[in-house]
Amino acid sequence: MVIRVQFHFVSVLLIHIFIGYVYSAGESNVKMIIPPPVKDLGKDYKLRIVYFVPSDKQIRRNYKEKTEVLMRVVADVYNRELKANGFDTEGLDFEFDDKGSPLVHLVKGKKKSIFYRGDPLDLDHLLNSQQQEIWEQTGFTRNRPTLVFSEAGPVAEARPMPQVYSGLACVSASALSDEVTSLSIVEHIGRLCQSANFTKKQSQVSQTTNGVIIHEIGHIFGMLHDTSDSRNIMMRGYDNLGKMFNSKYANQRPVRFSKAHARIASFSRFLSKSFDMSDDEPPNIKRFEIVSPVNEGDQTIKVSIEISDNSGLGSVVVMQRGGGQIDALTGDFEPKKTEKINRRFELKSPKNFVKGQPVILIMNCMDINGNLAQSVLRTHVNPKKNQSVE
Repeated sequence: MVIRVQFHFVSVLLIHIFIGYVYSAGESNVKMIIPPPVKDLGKDYKLRIVYFVPSDKQIRRNYKEKTEVLMRVVADVYNRELKANGFDTEGLDFEFDDKGSPLVHLVKGKKKSIFYRGDPLDLDHLLNSQQQEIWEQTGFTRNRPTLVFSEAGPVAEARPMPQVYSGLACVSASALSDEVTSLSIVEHIGRLCQSANFTKKQSQVSQTTNGVIIHEIGHIFGMLHDTSDSRNIMMRGYDNLGKMFNSKYANQRPVRFSKAHARIASFSRFLSKSFDMSDDEPPNIKRFEIVSPVNEGDQTIKVSIEISDNSGLGSVVVMQRGGGQIDALTGDFEPKKTEKINRRFELKSPKNFVKGQPVILIMNCMDINGNLAQSVLRTHVNPKKNQSVE
């Protein structure tokens, strides 16, 4: 079961984007990059969008239009960042209605908010109860990870379901409020870039909310948390999301996916351009183990892995779980489509280990056809060798 977790090339890419989508923000004199409209790419693997409204909540006005604005931002970030990291993609695809607009499934909950949220908050129940009613009303289907804007309460969680190329990414429906998302894409990007019409606080709330959506979807595509660079979207780099749409900063990639996570996402069926649909066999993780004790004061962990796949391995990432915002990406491998990896290596922790500290290592492995496997290691830190155990 998958654990729930919260270059010169870029210059060429951004020149192309600037030519088509630069807009001057008037008084603020900010030249903004306006994301293109999303369009139906005709893929079999699409992101499903749901607006979940419990029985005691009102449906927000213009939720469909607000969702389309947000998806333009999301799709543009994924498209630009994968290409900036050197991976070819057509980008994300969405479900569309018969009028050619992104389809947003309105799911009216049978119960009041407190039933889904729990008191105190129960995240597993929140996800499970909403997912059950979503499937009942929209139908269960493979190949449809679901992004849920939920009125049940403040939440930002993701639960991949790699065995059916699906999953659930749930965020608060406050993202659809007037305070966060504008009806006009130009005005919305102005909000992210903090043009003259918006205060710093208004811009910050919008940047973080938009970034959280991109972050949670990333977990569905196999990404883990990543503190290796403060600019990483899989950390909290998304707090500065507006800079991605400001032509003054955009070519510096001020907010980004790391190469490791761009690689694993590029092999997912939602972003890959070519894969064998008949292959539904995930990589076989035969071994993932620590080969020497982890002692107080150490900063490295020696591990051994053996992984095989019938079609070829695409990407391997290893994260050290630290809780909160200190989850660290400590390993990244590019198997180059080989069918087997058998090796030892060192993982470097961002901090020295403390006596008695629990250590959790999570490894995600994606093959070249978008099949994801995960393995988890748990250990603890031993006291120094010259120190007796209390």
